[in-house]
Amino acid sequence: MYKQHTALKRELLLGRTRSEQKKAKKLKPQDEKTGRTAASRPIYWKQVSVKHREKFKQLLKVWESDPESITMVNDNVVCFAEEFAIGWGSRSTEVYICLGTDGIERAIKRLPKHLCKKFLKNERDILNSPNAVKSPRIVNYCSYDDTSNPDFGYLIVSLCEQNLEEFIKEEVERITESCAREMIRQVLEGLKALHAKEPRILHRDLKPTNILVDVKGNLLLSDFGIAYKFPKQGATTYLTSDEGETHGWVPQECIDWVGLYSDKIRKPSDAPIHFRWKEKSDIQVAGMVAFYIVTKGKHPFGPRIDQLKNLHDDNPVGLSKLSDHVVEDLLSQMLGRDLDERPYVEQALKHPFFLSFEEQMKFVQAVVNEPKFINYASEHRISLLPTDWKRVFGHEDLNTLCRGGHRSPSEYNGSRYTDCLRLIGNTCQHPDGKLRQLKKKTPATSSLEHYFLQLFPTLPLVLHQIIREDPKWKTLPALKEFFPVIDRRKRPIQTKAYTMYQIREFHNV
Repeated sequence: MYKQHTALKRELLLGRTRSEQKKAKKLKPQDEKTGRTAASRPIYWKQVSVKHREKFKQLLKVWESDPESITMVNDNVVCFAEEFAIGWGSRSTEVYICLGTDGIERAIKRLPKHLCKKFLKNERDILNSPNAVKSPRIVNYCSYDDTSNPDFGYLIVSLCEQNLEEFIKEEVERITESCAREMIRQVLEGLKALHAKEPRILHRDLKPTNILVDVKGNLLLSDFGIAYKFPKQGATTYLTSDEGETHGWVPQECIDWVGLYSDKIRKPSDAPIHFRWKEKSDIQVAGMVAFYIVTKGKHPFGPRIDQLKNLHDDNPVGLSKLSDHVVEDLLSQMLGRDLDERPYVEQALKHPFFLSFEEQMKFVQAVVNEPKFINYASEHRISLLPTDWKRVFGHEDLNTLCRGGHRSPSEYNGSRYTDCLRLIGNTCQHPDGKLRQLKKKTPATSSLEHYFLQLFPTLPLVLHQIIREDPKWKTLPALKEFFPVIDRRKRPIQTKAYTMYQIREFHNV
């Protein structure tokens, strides 16, 4: 009776309506030793999952027909039979579907008791941190239990449909370029939630099987068993030993290369080897995941047998096979061996690969409005662009774009892209209905910005590359928005609250 009362109290705290409570299952007293429970009829079930729907139907049948096989964990019904498993991981981790007494579908992770303190509790703490709770790109924490069973601990989280590896295998034909771009953005947004705010968190176990896909197709980071939360502000490095990270998804600086190239066998008495894991270690692995998404299942450092050698040699062999120069440029930065050359996650999200047409043209116009940069770029060798930009426009469109300006088409030099930038800037500032008269626009061309980027899709990338080469250009007022300066060692400014009386006294001084 006491447990029934407690369950009812939890239901009321969850704010359930009377109609939902009537539909909910009335529970019989729980057996303290087994954690099993019997029930008189099925609970109210809020159906969301598509992929696991049949499993939930079967779970309800088992609950009716064989209640002894049901376990209740923190008001969630689960049957630890293989038919209800949805995932297996390292360290004997098992994941099953479970159904809350509030009717909500969830997933429950089961881990041997002796591993709970090191991994499962750590994951619970990470998921409860403000950075994770506030982010839609991190799997939602529900509850934790390490007392009801002498052999196992449990972590209950929100249910997703599948992991990224499974998703790509099933949806390989439907993943378009724009879809891949959004998927990569969501992975980086998850990392941004962990990296960009105090207390900052290192994931340390990014890989396709640890990224989940929900019923709407959104990506969420999960599996924080070996994640690390910095205990103090301004810290940037975590010294760690090898904790069983997955082959192929470990950053270059966290691999024991000396041991791999040595024929000596390490003794138990030998001092442990420590590696310096930083935010940018997560970034390199995120670059591997991004390549995996773009190529629909391939690894940037080649086949499994070659991955370690290519990673050691800083040779991401897969990049040369990409046809999109923009994503190739982004991944070449993220995958680089030199940590200083890798971007922080906020910087990666400002790469032209993620910018909309409007944002790319805003960037181009910001460059045009910097006379010093225009003069610098005129001397710079520009690649990835047509040798004569005037021919790309064509005679008729060039006349249309120059109409009403201070220069005629003949006064522009087709080999100088500074002239091209000036023409683009002038046209965007004085459009005067020119879009309707352009011959090279397509039915999908919705704006002048769209038109320019259709003709010169790599122009924002080229400008981005030029600016990256010289740090002083990044600090120009008009360009700072696109090149955020990150200093993790700098602690947030602590502001002091003043009363209105103190403020008045200050102004009277």
